[in-house]
Amino acid sequence: MALIDPIVLKNTVIYSSVIALLSLGITLIYLTTKVFNFAHARIALVGAYASATVIGILITRMGIEYSFEPIELLGLEILVPYPVYVYIAGLIAGVLAATATTLFEYYVILRPLLRRGADFLMLMIATLAYDFLLLAVLVLYNTHMEVKPLLDNIALSSTSMDMSSYDFKVEGFRGMFIFSLAASILIAVGLYILLFKTLIGVKMRAAIENPSLASVLGINVEAIYALAWIIGGATAGVAGFIMLFAADTAPLKPISATSPADEIVVSAFAGSVVGGITNVFGGIAGGFLIGVIEVYAAYLIQQLTGFGAIIKYNKALSMLAVGVTLLFFPEGLAGLVSRRGRLLGLLSALKVRGGRSG
Repeated sequence: MALIDPIVLKNTVIYSSVIALLSLGITLIYLTTKVFNFAHARIALVGAYASATVIGILITRMGIEYSFEPIELLGLEILVPYPVYVYIAGLIAGVLAATATTLFEYYVILRPLLRRGADFLMLMIATLAYDFLLLAVLVLYNTHMEVKPLLDNIALSSTSMDMSSYDFKVEGFRGMFIFSLAASILIAVGLYILLFKTLIGVKMRAAIENPSLASVLGINVEAIYALAWIIGGATAGVAGFIMLFAADTAPLKPISATSPADEIVVSAFAGSVVGGITNVFGGIAGGFLIGVIEVYAAYLIQQLTGFGAIIKYNKALSMLAVGVTLLFFPEGLAGLVSRRGRLLGLLSALKVRGGRSG
């Protein structure tokens, strides 16, 4: 009985990174408009389709042939089936498409409703309607585009696509394993620098904490909200790019108009709730935790108990995590950390005061 499986660990990292990026976007968007964006996972699929389209056009129009060509980067040997610029172009296309789709949702749908005084329920229904609209657009796109001539070399049908066989390798490690982990860390660090080390970050935190006061102080709250939605859309685009090249990574599935968005949207919201819906870094941590629970914890339960069906019903584990969070620490992981910090500060103050009195 092996409790540590390298393949399961790899799948855990890739899947957890996707969930963490989506949870980050959901949390950030909630902080600005106080609504859960149910279209967020579908927006990631828009990014995935945009990435695949640009990659396919570059491959076919420029006559690029499939061949693993080793290159040296920072002393590391990287094996790529296509030139690096093909992947970079695909990533940029996915990020731009997801960002544009997110901004459309904010400016055309949600902001007019907010100005009319729409309540939480109406806004939530609006995001659901937008999700269905994107679903219809993707169905039309992937059934009527000429996918066979466009991506003749890629495992792609009219309804689903899987580009995992074209993943690159870094020192023998799978490229998406390295990229997903690095992207999550870099985005978290970049967001920390933005929020706590720059003037615009101070304005963003002020606008999120108290938009009325921030507006009185001359902060353009609308621009800050737009920036938050841009960041949320961009991270969804990165998640879509990862899913495109990790479609064979359990429990992810090949990209289609419905999959894997319909499966992972629950996990993304679970990560946001477990991490703390009022803290973007809590959303990242919660997303990683949910990914670990759904993949590696389910694997451990299977190994220890022999209950193989737990792999199929791993979403029950994440829902259990949400239930425990809401019952015992509704502020999530971020609330636990801040509460611990306040407790340590109080104990320190008491210790200092006690020393003085002694």
